[in-house]
Amino acid sequence: MNATLHPFIELPADLSEKARLVPGLPERVLRFIRMEVAINERRQQRYSPETLAVVKRARALVEKRKAEGIDRDEGMKAFERNFAAITDAL
Repeated sequence: MNATLHPFIELPADLSEKARLVPGLPERVLRFIRMEVAINERRQQRYSPETLAVVKRARALVEKRKAEGIDRDEGMKAFERNFAAITDAL
């Protein structure tokens, strides 16, 4: 089943009309998309599902903390306090 890029890319009307005049553009765009998909597939295979899940959870936690107004510096200070407490207890 073939699909268009309409759900992914919106071109302004004037650019769309100009793009229609570029010889070979659809083929080049298709080649570019195929390369990007292949690169993404290799990237996904490079790491285990567990690693990707950890990264996904970490990114979600970062976004949550940003939404709560906790910045990176505060997070690092809390980490350093916890780290010091743990190492002092050893």
